[in-house]
Amino acid sequence: MRFIWKTLAFGALIAATTVQGAYADVSMSGQFTAERACPAFQSFRRATNPGNIRVEPGQIYALVAKNREDATHYRLRVDGALPIERWVEAGCGVVSSDDDGPVTPNAPLAEGSGEFLLAISWQPSFCETRSQKTECRSQTADRPDATNFTLHGLWPQPRNRVYCNVPSDLISEDNASRWDELPAPQLAPDTRQALDVVMPGTMSMLDRHEWIKHGTCYGTDADTYFADSIRIVREINGSKAQQLFASRIGQKVTSAELRAAFDESFGTGAGERVTMQCKRDGGRLLISEIKVGLIGNPSAGTSVNDLIAAARPVLPECSEGIVDPVGLQ
Repeated sequence: MRFIWKTLAFGALIAATTVQGAYADVSMSGQFTAERACPAFQSFRRATNPGNIRVEPGQIYALVAKNREDATHYRLRVDGALPIERWVEAGCGVVSSDDDGPVTPNAPLAEGSGEFLLAISWQPSFCETRSQKTECRSQTADRPDATNFTLHGLWPQPRNRVYCNVPSDLISEDNASRWDELPAPQLAPDTRQALDVVMPGTMSMLDRHEWIKHGTCYGTDADTYFADSIRIVREINGSKAQQLFASRIGQKVTSAELRAAFDESFGTGAGERVTMQCKRDGGRLLISEIKVGLIGNPSAGTSVNDLIAAARPVLPECSEGIVDPVGLQ
């Protein structure tokens, strides 16, 4: 009888190993652009979806893996989800995979000079689906983030240039969205004060996440990284683009109008380096984020005009959306 049980146990182990091998993930890097709203599963085989998370049309997500070579599902990083890595059906979007593979974690840019993607959010739209966040519970119509763009992050490119010289335990904490366990970036008092205004997400320790994941690859210390980010966002908030959004709260803005506003403030062609992202909120399509391409050295005081002009043109994403007002609609 003992022999039979051992034989059965060994057979079960072999079967489990075979099944696991059959479903071995294939690591990837690049982007997944959602074309329709789809559930984002923790396990697509069990259809588990903590938080009832979905990817939204027009949103871009970082690729992590595919379930097999002829993928039926992709694993993505979905900000705000817990766990942050989720599986989405392949037919829900379009994949743009990096050909050059992952960048070594020991390759920060040289002294803040290189190619970047600036992500700035429209905070009321963000708060529609993140109302539990501290910065959303406290948002008011007279706070700066009600009528100005807010800093999401300044990301060295390509997108997989992340976690430069970061210990594995901190990467694990970050991937699990345990940002309160991450060390606070060392900032001068005036930088901290300015960052708390430009990035209301500091109330939820977004600054810790952005520094660990992206800032460590910037090639400078944390204070310089955030000071450069603050300067660029402030210039955009002093531009025709911010005036356009502030004048259209509760109304639609088109991608063409946004690009024209960037041209007017930062030079002809600047708008071609800007893309607008939207998300579905019930029957409304809200503008959630704007991404601006930059190339150069912000730390050397290079003007925003020149940083944008040096970047590559990009195709528009969301053609039009609503500028969301403060408060749940």
